[in-house]
Amino acid sequence: MVSDVRIEDTVLLLDVSRSMIRKDFEPDRIGVAIENAKNFIQNKFLIDPKDRVSILSFGKSIKKLCPFTNEEEKLFQSLDKIHISGNGNLHEGIAFSMQILVEEMRKLGGKISRIYIISDNKTDSNLDKLQEMVNIAKGLGIFIDICQIGKMQYSNPVNLRRIAQVTKGEFGYFNNPKALITAGKSFASKKPVKDSSDMYSPEQKPEIPPLISEVALPLRRPTVLEIQKMMSGEYEGQDKCNICHSKKAPLTGADFFSEGRNCPSCDRAMHISCAAQWAKKTEYKAHVFRCPFCYFLVEIPKSALKLVDEDTVSSQKIKILEDIKSTNMILIPEEEIEQIDASCSYCNNIFLGDTKVFRCEKCASYYHGQCLEKMSEELNACRFCGADILSK
Repeated sequence: MVSDVRIEDTVLLLDVSRSMIRKDFEPDRIGVAIENAKNFIQNKFLIDPKDRVSILSFGKSIKKLCPFTNEEEKLFQSLDKIHISGNGNLHEGIAFSMQILVEEMRKLGGKISRIYIISDNKTDSNLDKLQEMVNIAKGLGIFIDICQIGKMQYSNPVNLRRIAQVTKGEFGYFNNPKALITAGKSFASKKPVKDSSDMYSPEQKPEIPPLISEVALPLRRPTVLEIQKMMSGEYEGQDKCNICHSKKAPLTGADFFSEGRNCPSCDRAMHISCAAQWAKKTEYKAHVFRCPFCYFLVEIPKSALKLVDEDTVSSQKIKILEDIKSTNMILIPEEEIEQIDASCSYCNNIFLGDTKVFRCEKCASYYHGQCLEKMSEELNACRFCGADILSK
């Protein structure tokens, strides 16, 4: 049995906090950390030139030094942009790393996602937030490898070894500069995955990380203006399903302006019932699938699965379609506003607790009260999922 070897996306997360200028290493900690990073990059592409690396630094702020690429020279040049500042915040660095990895997961499946951290563990971090980020990384199947510079600090509440263990990553700490630089090569090795020689057979589906479906984006519903143009015959876009190649849905008999949806990535059109049938055959959760045209990770409302249920009669399917295209806006209690880890889907600003906040019952998008009023006047529909607003 030959084990599966997959392309890897690695975020190299480099600590640039003030403690990294200490000179207990020659020339200093950040100097050997950069050499370690270069050794990692160089050997990564020797092992597999199709792998990609992105570089972030975390100190006073998080900086994206280089997007994902397999160009060694471009990555090396980005390391020259490093600037020492403040105290690093580890949970924020991991959160930002996961954010750009999730963007890649949505685009294409089947790759290995990694975060490679180089730090002396002299960082600040909210332990609860850090634990939350580590658990999310584990749920998304993201490996976190950690190379610690200097001696282990047993009094430090941030346990880097434990973070690596929880995510099935590797951990090492080094007091010797030469050993530290050489360590970049060992960390560059491929991650082993389960044998998948039969992954395409019905009996052997690939293992899917438990939280991967949580990062899927909903299919886009046509805007009110697009629907009006479809109904009048003036629409110039796609008003035919790219799965069944028909305007009317074969399963429900509904017109495209009623049941049509678009991929949020490639904008290909499809009936929601056709999408439900496609999703039912894939390896993800029943309501989550990859767009058959661009492989972007998308989701349909769970209620749509009843459209492909053979026991559901036609009258019930019509009612399901009506429920799918409508939503309620739920008022968030004031004491819960500060716990919201998202921005307004209308203005993209965060919530400061100085106004009412509402959440879309359908897609869980959040809105400022005043933004919801403006959106209701313009569309009377959720800007994110397109569902008609019934009440707020």
